[in-house]
Amino acid sequence: MSKVTTYLLSYGLTHALVDASCIILLLGGIDVKGDLFRYIILYNLLAFGLQLPLGWLNDQIQRPVSSAVSGCILVGLSLQFFYNPLVAILLAGIGNALFHVGGGTVSLSLSPGKASFPGLFVAPGGIGLFAGGMVLKFYGFHPEIIASLLVTMGLALLLLKSPEIIYKLQKPKTSNFFALILILLLITICIRSVVGLSVSFPWKSNLNLLICLTAAIALGKGLGGFLADYFGWIKIAVGGLAISALLLVGGSKLAIAGIAGLFFFNLTMPVTLVAISNLLPGKPGFSFGLSALAVLVGALPTFFKTKSFLSESPVILLLVVISTIILYFGLKLYNQHQIQLKS
Repeated sequence: MSKVTTYLLSYGLTHALVDASCIILLLGGIDVKGDLFRYIILYNLLAFGLQLPLGWLNDQIQRPVSSAVSGCILVGLSLQFFYNPLVAILLAGIGNALFHVGGGTVSLSLSPGKASFPGLFVAPGGIGLFAGGMVLKFYGFHPEIIASLLVTMGLALLLLKSPEIIYKLQKPKTSNFFALILILLLITICIRSVVGLSVSFPWKSNLNLLICLTAAIALGKGLGGFLADYFGWIKIAVGGLAISALLLVGGSKLAIAGIAGLFFFNLTMPVTLVAISNLLPGKPGFSFGLSALAVLVGALPTFFKTKSFLSESPVILLLVVISTIILYFGLKLYNQHQIQLKS
């Protein structure tokens, strides 16, 4: 087994375990007496919002493995404080952010500039959320067992040490399009977050279809980078969004359309992540955190009554079409940016 494969398997599996642990804590561990909604918002603010400052800090101290391992330990510790919801959520949110920043930095450094590997790191997260819900449903809440697994995986990551990571702390080169490209890519991520959390499929109550849907989302994220590197970023990312727009419209009534739609929809994830990282060379933690912040901004409207409006098929179609156009121009300018820097 190659070193790259070992890294991807180890960090991918740990990613699934971390996210599974957090969902188990949220939905089955803490007793919030009707205030679960507030704790879910607090958790998301911490888990996604802290990735930007922690990513910046991680780029300064240059210890991504320590960040990932610390994240595992804090999430494991959060499970032991289930009787104190606030403390548990604080530990879980901070731990989740630390793990993602560390693991994201490692994944971006396995093949610098390429979109293939980061998608494989991110993809297991959704599987972990689903698996955590299933574990809770069928086996209940067992914090000691889950915490032991987290510590074990954290130690395994520590033994792996770290791949070579190029940190360039000097100001990155820019072009005339730098700021605009960054904004367009971040808007695309925001819209993807809104749509991904707003689409409503009544047939998800069928466990088999839900499993297929979860697998399709993970597969889209996992394969998107490979397909994009091979066939071209614009063809796969923009083309995937365009196809998904047509499929997602009928997804609420036709399961196969919804499943296929979210597969194509998620092909863009590794492309936008790596494009932002390439715009900010030598700052993988900050880049990963910036993408996470865009996810959080897009997710916020779905936590409130606006979600019912956003889940309407015409709105979903409009958002995906807008995202497709924005991403097309963003990647076109990105290509010009790269050429300009090389000239």
